[in-house]
This record gives sequence, structure tokens and C-alpha cells, in this order.
Amino acid sequence: MAKRRRSRRSKPQPSLLQQLRESLLRAEVIGLSLVLISVFTLLSLLTGSRGQLTGWWIDSLTILVGVGVWGVPLVTGALGLWMVIRAIERMPDLPWQRPAGCALLFFAYITGAALWSRLEPTAGGWLGNLLATGLSRALGPWGAWAVTSFLAVSGLILLTDRRLIDLAERIWSWLDGQWHARPGLGGPVPIQPSLPIPSGQVPWWKRLRERLPFWEPQPPAPAPANLVRPEGRSGPPPAEAPAAPAPRPAPPVTPSREAEILTPHIVGGQEWQLPKLSEMLLDWDRQVDSDDLIRRQGRLIQETLALFGVPADFEGAYKGPSVTQYLIKPGYIERTVKGEVKRVKVKVSKIAALANDLALALAASSVRIEAPIPGTNYVGVEVPNQESNVVGLKELMESEAFEQMKIKGKLPIALGEDVKGQPIVADLARMPHLLIAGATGTGKSVCINAIITCLLLTHTPDTLRFLMVDPKMVELSVYNGIPHLLSPVVTEVDKAAGVLFWAVKEMERRYQLFSKVNARDLERYNSYLLKRQEPTLPYIVVVVDEMADLMMAAPEEVEKHICRLAQMARAVGIHLIIATQRPSVDVITGLIKANFPARIAFAVSSQIDSRVILDMPGAERLLGRGDMLFMRADASRLERLQGTWLSDEEINRVVRYWKGARTLEDAGLAPRPTPQMAVQPPELAPEPDVGLPTQPAQTTTGLAQPPLFQEIEQLRAAEARDELFDDAVEIVREAGRGSVSLLQRKLRIGYSRASRLVDQLEEAGILGPDQGGSQGRPCLLGPTSSADRSAPPTGGRGRPESPSPQHTSKDESDPDVPRIWM
Repeated sequence: MAKRRRSRRSKPQPSLLQQLRESLLRAEVIGLSLVLISVFTLLSLLTGSRGQLTGWWIDSLTILVGVGVWGVPLVTGALGLWMVIRAIERMPDLPWQRPAGCALLFFAYITGAALWSRLEPTAGGWLGNLLATGLSRALGPWGAWAVTSFLAVSGLILLTDRRLIDLAERIWSWLDGQWHARPGLGGPVPIQPSLPIPSGQVPWWKRLRERLPFWEPQPPAPAPANLVRPEGRSGPPPAEAPAAPAPRPAPPVTPSREAEILTPHIVGGQEWQLPKLSEMLLDWDRQVDSDDLIRRQGRLIQETLALFGVPADFEGAYKGPSVTQYLIKPGYIERTVKGEVKRVKVKVSKIAALANDLALALAASSVRIEAPIPGTNYVGVEVPNQESNVVGLKELMESEAFEQMKIKGKLPIALGEDVKGQPIVADLARMPHLLIAGATGTGKSVCINAIITCLLLTHTPDTLRFLMVDPKMVELSVYNGIPHLLSPVVTEVDKAAGVLFWAVKEMERRYQLFSKVNARDLERYNSYLLKRQEPTLPYIVVVVDEMADLMMAAPEEVEKHICRLAQMARAVGIHLIIATQRPSVDVITGLIKANFPARIAFAVSSQIDSRVILDMPGAERLLGRGDMLFMRADASRLERLQGTWLSDEEINRVVRYWKGARTLEDAGLAPRPTPQMAVQPPELAPEPDVGLPTQPAQTTTGLAQPPLFQEIEQLRAAEARDELFDDAVEIVREAGRGSVSLLQRKLRIGYSRASRLVDQLEEAGILGPDQGGSQGRPCLLGPTSSADRSAPPTGGRGRPESPSPQHTSKDESDPDVPRIWM
């Protein structure tokens, strides 16, 4: 009879977390035991008071290793401490090189003691004498010393994880510094803040050096202040980054810099003086997280990835204004393929999928992973700092990157700092348009104000003009009255479409001017004008603060005008900056987005909104308060920036400066005796000197700012006129009267079209009222005024009704020379 098989219930396997806890507990117990043994051994050696057990232990060690007995408590104590600290702080595994190096140093020590102490045969103990005797018989005395030296050097290299030449340089530099930095040889050298690179914890010799009163030598070149690397790493840093700016007071303006700022910008008879940065902008202090905190978080990231089966090494970190980017190098995992064990690199996607788990382990609000960092073999884990820093506009505009952009670019703007603390600047003329989107309260308006202020500090009204649309009525209205505006800030949504319509007509007018002189862009056309000593055409920047309101009011007309400007306005010097807090497909349509390759995304609520703005996720993990992702027009990758902060006080200073310049211009005041006089509005608090222009401009034509909407209405009326309008004007002028039947016969058109032409002629003031009967309408034109009546209206934005004074009679009589209105 077959026996019934007993069902054996398998025991539940412990979880990974339980296994880790048990292994850490065992390691902690073993570590404490080793520390206790090392303490008893060291006390017995130092005091000489020994019991039976400790006496036997010391005598046994002395017989075995001789003078090496002093190294036993150091080695066992260090190993026990490491095991205890690893159980508490979750330190990474100890690489095999460190114990191997320690063992080689110990064996070299006892062997050298046995070789050196000929008179004391027990100096190296039984083990040291055995090694010394064997080496001396095999290689001779000098050969034995050579092998012992080789073991010592090899052990030192393995223990410190550094190359031999690096060790020699460090030892020589330390000895040289100790010699030259002694008291009486020039005084103590100030200690430079170094950034050690721990691979687990700070080594004991570095902790000892911090406690002892050594004189630290000054290194030839300090490491980047925003780069933190794990201790024990050698070689160059993964990527070069500039040092993070330290808190500093307002720097004194050098004579060369002051002369550059005070140099008037003279174009076409107008003389303007750009404001001083030191008087317009403020300095901001900075706070940075400690290096120890960054190292602990880096080790925690490494341990967290290891818990999920993703081996990786923490290689360093970059300290940015608002986030710290930790450099993680993916490790290897072993896989069995057809019976062979192969090492396979960890996939980058596995690290990117653990963003939420890393945020939980680090107790961070959000963690963004850049996998991989372009140009490197690292994965970037971006963790928010405990304290966010303010990136001031003055600091960016005084940077070397912005100075170079001012030389190369036409419309330089400062956007912020990246995660490495490097200033990020761009040229609006090369973008050529900018789309800004994000949730409300994330920093869009501050970004727009920073861009506008940056342009106001680098351009005069002769070289740059603005058209601003602000449906919210509070963000851009502060700029009303500055001479750069072509019209007052538009706050009514129904008039915004007319502003875009005017910009399209201005674009078409400029293209007609360019075609007459075969100029391809605004730069070449202005060069042509400068050769003829004529006023140049300025750049025009159209700023729309809230795109969603415009799309709700007139979606078809607004989208049509924006698309035409985005496609064609770059060459004529017209650029768009559009912002919206509702990044949906009905606001940022595909046609609009295709013509805005340069985009800025602030924090959004969902990944869908991020894809609408950037065509990729990432903006949903931003922090807000100026944290943004910037996509350049010539690069597909994203750059994380901390946007520029600009206070209301700084904006008011710049606006007051240009309002004061325009007040002097309109009033026709004489030059001031000193530049310390400042025109202050009565309702504003007094401010320090803002350096108004020392000379008023020679003409007030460019500052009159007549209403733009009169010109827009005239342009719309001209746009709606019939194609035969000019022919009808000639017919009624020759006949001296006008009627529907006359236009029907002469133009061979129907009654309806002829009736519309008569109405348009009456609206234009060419025909009078109907006199009844067969008399028709009288013609009000003189014999030579038809051309003037039929021409499109002029005047308004930078195009006065009278010719510029620079035109001569020869230029006016030459039909090939275009007339330039400014």
C-alpha cells in the first residue's frame, strides 16, 4: 500500500528588509566585540597592568608578531568601528583593496623590524623572523629590503586608493608646506576650504589633521566650490564648473567698467546714456548646504539604489542655487547566460524609475533624475536644497558669460543659473521667439520682468522698442511712460489683436524696405543706413503676459497673427515673448508651438502639461519659486535653471531712470551741470542717484508716443478697401463727380461692388454727399492730392508724418532710395 505523502509547508522566506536588519545587527555585535578587544589590548600595552587573560593575550601577540603588537589594536579597532558605523549610517561595503593594503603594510612592518633589529631577534616576532629569514636566504639582505619596500608601497597605494605619483606629490607638498609655514618664516598661511571626497566616512588621518594644530599649505588652485566628490576618488572631476558665488557686498566699480557704462550710445542724432548696474540692481546673499550633508545624502542614494537591486556608485555632487545634482555612476550586475556568468551594465531606465523611492528615502519634496547627463557617463539625481538661494540679476549681468554675449549677441538676456552654479544667458535675436508657460505663482511674471529689465539696461530707445500686452493690468503697467514703448501697455483684450495686426503690417513694411536695397536681415539693412548717415530701424519686442485671455477673445485672429510673426518676423527684427499660465492644447496650439523652438517651463501640475510645453516630461517635478526648465532653440536637451529674481525696488529704479530721461527730453531742458541731479516723481520715495543722461536728445519725435490705435484703425480700413479703390479715385477725380453708374461703366463691375466703392470713397473724404437726381456726388479732391489721399496713412510708432531731418533733397528726388521713417 502506497504511503501517503506528507505535505510539507514551506517556511516563509524572510524579506529583503529583514535579512538586511539581521545582517546589520550581527555586524554591529561583531564590531563592538572587536572594539572591546582593541581597547583592552591598547590599555594593557600602555599601562602595563595585566591580568591573567590579558597577560596571556599580550604575550602571545608579542611572540607572534613582535613590535607589530602595537598595530593589532589599531587594525582591530578601525575594523570594529567601521562595522558599527556601517550598521548605524548604512555605509557602503568596504572594498577589498583597503584590508589588503592594511595587511601588506603590517607584514612589511614586522618584516622590516626583523631585518633591522639584528641584535633583537624577537623584534619582528615569530612571523616577522620567518618572513625575514626566508627573504634573506632567497634574495639576500638587499633583496629582502627591496621586497619589503615594495610591499609597503603597494599596501599604501591600496589603502589610500591613490597613485604613487599622487602620494609623492601630496607628501612633498605637505612637507614643503610645513617647512615654509612655520612661525617666523612669513607667518601662517590661511587655510583654504577643501572639499574632501569620502567613499564612506572621513579617514582617520584627515580627522586627526583637523584636530592637530598643523599649518596648512595653500594649494595652487582651489577646487570648484560647488563640486563635492566622495572621499578617496582620484582623477579629474567629471565636468568642470565655476565656483559658486559667495555672499559679498556691492563690488566697487573699476574705472574701465565705469567708463564703459557711462559711454553714451549715439545713433542718428539721439544721445542716450545707459544706466549703471551698481545703481539699478541690488546684491543678494547666499546660503549653501554643508558638504557633510551632501555626502550623507549621496551615500543614502547609493544605499537606496542597492536595496532595490540597482548597484551604483556615488561619484560627486554639484551644488546649485536651489537643487543639488548628485552624480551616480551605474554599476554592474551578474547574469548567467548559457551557463556563463557575465557582468551587465545597469540600465539607466531602472534608476530613472526609482525617482519616487529616492524622494521617500531622502525625505525630499520631489526628485528629478536626468538620465544620463549629456556628455558624461553619470546619471544626475537632482535633490532640493534645504535653503534656496536668490539669483540676482546684477550678479548675472556682471558675469563673464553675459559680457561675452553682449559682444556676440544683439539682444542678450540673463535667465538664471543651472545646477552647477553656472550663469545661463541667451540671445533673444537668435531664439528668435520665446514661449514661457507654467502654473500660477511659479515665477513667470518675474522671469518676464527680468528679461525686460535686462534689455532696458543694455539698449536705448534708438535700438529697441517694446509692445506690451498685459490683460492682468498689474504686471507690466509699471513700464508705462518709458521711451522704449511704442504705445502704452495694452490692458484691454479686444485691442490686443489690433496690436498684433499692427506688428504684422510693420513686418511687411520692413520687408518692402529690405527688398529695395537687397538686404536679407535688419543688421545688413542698418549697415546700409549707417553708410548713408540715416537713422536705423530699432528691434521690436512684443511681450504678451497672458496668452490664454487673447485666445479666448479672438482665437483665430490671434493665432494667425502670432504664427505669421513667428515664421517671418525674425529677419526684420521683431521678436515675440509669450507667456501663459494655462498650458493646454487650445492655448498653445501645435502651429504656435512649432514656431517657438525656445521654451521655458515652470512648475506644472501634471505630466500632460509638461508634454504640451516641452514635448517631454519633467516640469511636473519642479519646485516652483523660479525653478524652471529651459529648452534652447538649437538643443533638444533640457537645462534646469533657478530663474533670476528681480525685486520691485529694482524695477522701479530702472523705470524711474528712463522716465526721468524722457521728462528731460519732452521738456527740452538744458544739460544738467552735474549728473547727480535726478528727476523724482512726487509720489515716490527718494532714491540714490541713478545717473540720468547728461545731454537731452536733439529731437522729441521718437518720444511723442501718439496713440497707436488710431493708426491701427486706419490700417484696418485700408486693409478692407477694394482692390479697385485707387482706380476709382482716378476716375472720380477726372470726372469731377462720382456715382454708382459711372463706376459700373468705367470699371466694368456690378452694382453691389460699385456701391461699396462709392461708400469707401465717401468714408475717405474723396466724394461728398449725394446731391439727388442725376447729379451724383461731387469730388472733393484737388488736381494733385489724389496720391496723398490714396496712400496708406503714416505716423505713429516710430514713423513720423514728416520726413526725418537727415534726408536731403537729393535723397527725396531719387526714386531708388527708400524713405526711412523712424
